[in-house]
Amino acid sequence: MAAPAKTKSKRKLILGIVAVAIIVVAVTPIAYARSFNVPVAVARFNSTTGSNNAWGLNVTIQIITSWEWFFSTRTQGMVRTSSNNTSSNGGTTNITISMKLYTPSNQTIDLGQTNISGGIGGRQHTIYLSVDQGVRVNGNYRLDVTFTANVVLIGGLVEAPFSTTLHSNFVISGQ
Repeated sequence: MAAPAKTKSKRKLILGIVAVAIIVVAVTPIAYARSFNVPVAVARFNSTTGSNNAWGLNVTIQIITSWEWFFSTRTQGMVRTSSNNTSSNGGTTNITISMKLYTPSNQTIDLGQTNISGGIGGRQHTIYLSVDQGVRVNGNYRLDVTFTANVVLIGGLVEAPFSTTLHSNFVISGQ
């Protein structure tokens, strides 16, 4: 008769462990974000290396659940770049994207920089800002993105470096 009692005890232990794990997974994103929903500012701009151009910094606001933010948006990184019509036939490009965020409380947050290497041509850059980066409360924000590109042509000849700063103001409300 001792065997059935041990089996029931093991089942209770396993169920208890599973219950604790579910609670931790459910509560951690809310505790970290300090909210059920979080604002995400999605900033996009385009660049074309070779013709030295960066333009169109546009910020849109999304309100998503803390779980979506914690397990999906946050895990994919802050800066994402997709290439379209790039080629390394004529050389390569070294890109640096530096970012600063100005918050409603007049705090300046240096978001660091991202380095990208690849072919010459067009790219779309997307920057995701949320509670990790300081986008947390209602108010007026400003994002400054400094885009710098160096094109190295075949044979090692370096084109003149191109640098420009893009600015965008955005508002978080209804949080």
